[in-house]
Amino acid sequence: MAVSGKLLVERGSYGAPSQDWGEFKFLGLPSPGDRIEAQYDGGTHYLTILCVHHRPVAVAATESASDMPRAEIVAKWTGKRD
Repeated sequence: MAVSGKLLVERGSYGAPSQDWGEFKFLGLPSPGDRIEAQYDGGTHYLTILCVHHRPVAVAATESASDMPRAEIVAKWTGKRD
């Protein structure tokens, strides 16, 4: 079963804001240090995972869209395939 999370990409200097690349599906949530390929803006980009922000929900919560677990995956842009 695939899991999804918002992909936030760091592409500039340390103080530059993250770019929100939208929701992506993963076979499992990546771990810091993992390298991934992502399709974005018509190209294939290489990223290194920095951290994952987990947003769990209590088991007793109802199954509405706002009660679903979520994650934000923060990654550093490391290159683009030509």
